[in-house]
Amino acid sequence: MTVITVDAKSISKTPPINLSFHVVTTLNVSADDARRAVNRHIIPTLGTGLIAHEPALVVADDYIVWRVPIVLSLPGLGDIGQVGSLDVDARTGELLLNNDDQQRIIDHARRLYTGTTLPTA
Repeated sequence: MTVITVDAKSISKTPPINLSFHVVTTLNVSADDARRAVNRHIIPTLGTGLIAHEPALVVADDYIVWRVPIVLSLPGLGDIGQVGSLDVDARTGELLLNNDDQQRIIDHARRLYTGTTLPTA
């Protein structure tokens, strides 16, 4: 299987986005749209302190997704680290996340948070 990953910064911010590799497709979801959709999902579902970062476009044999990193970010500390990622179908906007993936992200965020030292005043 061949996977092509493209940094979203090099792609137009306004859909539709036309790409050509060995595959020609029209994307109906921009990187910004994917990031907003992930933020709308993770805050009420996975918890505060998690934020979506800049997506990368992933093109594989049978799918094209925006892979959106999810980062634990705390007031006064900023970004602590990536706790997972969520794929967004670049054609439909569907979030591709199952319950096991959600639980892994939550568990990783808890472990990362537990190991974080808060700054002293």
